[in-house]
Amino acid sequence: MGLILAGVGVTSAKTYFSSKSKVEKMVDSYWRDADLSSKELFQLISNTNCQSSEKYFLACVNSVLQVLPKYHLVLSPETGSLSRVEMASEYDGRSEKENLQPYIRAYELQKNHRINFESIWKQILDAEPSEETESYTIGMGINGFLSVYKDPHTYILPNQFFEEVGSKSERSHLFVGISFERKNGSIFVRRIYRNSDAERSGLKEQDELLSLNGQNAQFLNLPDISTILKNSEINQFAIRIKRNGEEKELVIERSHRVLNHIFVERISGLRDYAVLTLSKFNRGVCSEVSNHIKDLFEGSVSGLVLDLRDNPGGELNEVACLAGLFIGMNKKIYSVKYFDPLKIDEVVLTTGSLLYTGPLVVLVNSSSASASELLAGALQEYNRAAVVGERTFGKGTFQEPEVWNKNSKISLFKTQGFYLLPSGASPQLKGINPDFLADEAHVQLREASNYFNPIVPKNKEQESRRAVTDFELEFKKCSSTNLFQREDLILKKGLDVLSCHRISSAMASKFSPEEFNQ
Repeated sequence: MGLILAGVGVTSAKTYFSSKSKVEKMVDSYWRDADLSSKELFQLISNTNCQSSEKYFLACVNSVLQVLPKYHLVLSPETGSLSRVEMASEYDGRSEKENLQPYIRAYELQKNHRINFESIWKQILDAEPSEETESYTIGMGINGFLSVYKDPHTYILPNQFFEEVGSKSERSHLFVGISFERKNGSIFVRRIYRNSDAERSGLKEQDELLSLNGQNAQFLNLPDISTILKNSEINQFAIRIKRNGEEKELVIERSHRVLNHIFVERISGLRDYAVLTLSKFNRGVCSEVSNHIKDLFEGSVSGLVLDLRDNPGGELNEVACLAGLFIGMNKKIYSVKYFDPLKIDEVVLTTGSLLYTGPLVVLVNSSSASASELLAGALQEYNRAAVVGERTFGKGTFQEPEVWNKNSKISLFKTQGFYLLPSGASPQLKGINPDFLADEAHVQLREASNYFNPIVPKNKEQESRRAVTDFELEFKKCSSTNLFQREDLILKKGLDVLSCHRISSAMASKFSPEEFNQ
């Protein structure tokens, strides 16, 4: 299982063209400028520490496994030695939990002492072809360690990267609008973003990648593909794919368009509907969505689909604003429950003014995570929207930054507690269950199955008060289903639900903006 965003770009009204000569600071430069060195790495990953317990041992193993695909190296759990492989790495695209299984068995068989972690890491750093990228490799190793020793969402990040890149609404001008995943040993196109360079090339989701710029996909790891597509010196990508048993040669021409995270599409039929896709909640998203909704509903649009698939989250103040557009201002949208009993739990209210009261459907999949789960879950609990798609990722924890005690140019984002839906239910591990199930062909990634050490709520949180079965029954009674013929099965299902008057009537009768605000 695995996912890589390789040159993702989503168009909106803010799309514009950038000069091809534009110099863009790459992520490894931020790590280098933060002066992260092997000193900080070996403070955590010493042989004494790594052999002190099973948990520490596996954390040290994971630090190594995080970076090995980049170098086409594998670590033997039997001998503790590194070896190079020409084919794609066995770790590539697999979950953290799956990759650690052989080393769990090695620990049980008391073979753990065969791995000399200090020596292994020195070999990795010696294999690093450039001093420019060494700090980035070290950072990825430390974050791999923290994922097991602390939890999957505690991590370090250069302060400058967070300030300059983390909250930008636009993607890089190098992004071409495609993501890949590995399934059953092969690499497939996971997502093609609308109006992107990748879409214009003719690529489709679930195309099997055979080669990229002459390099056989059997020898490529997912990080290799990302490196090729982000190379600013390359503007044309020759891609050979297999689709329905037939091989095709396609070319992606990089246009250097700067694209943000919002895409709007109008779909015409017996009634006109709008699909508004949000791929991340970045600064200013709520204001931009508000403007799009005003423009859309000056016409004859009869319903709105809010597409949150593959949305990993983002700024929560934007979510509080967005929710207000659909349920009104000063309504409970989520609450914060700290691990520390001395800290006061917080309730967060919507900040956006009510803008749209018509039929609403939210699309989600297994990669809808964090803030996107809070928005989808809240709209579902208020009976304001029908949720369509797959069960979501299940990330219901939040992180707060603090200066890392080993390097003041780096922040430690530390998990501090849980987010709760308006009802008090936690999306952690469970995710949001859709009202209407529809699956995509991609690999389904979730918190519980992907990570070795996810945080488990100590107290069983109450289930959502919202009964979802009533709406499925109403849908079965609706005669106006199966009106839309689309390859995107989740979107097709969402449009069918949106066009069902019985559903919109049932939602309207059950919607209660004061449900959780007594």
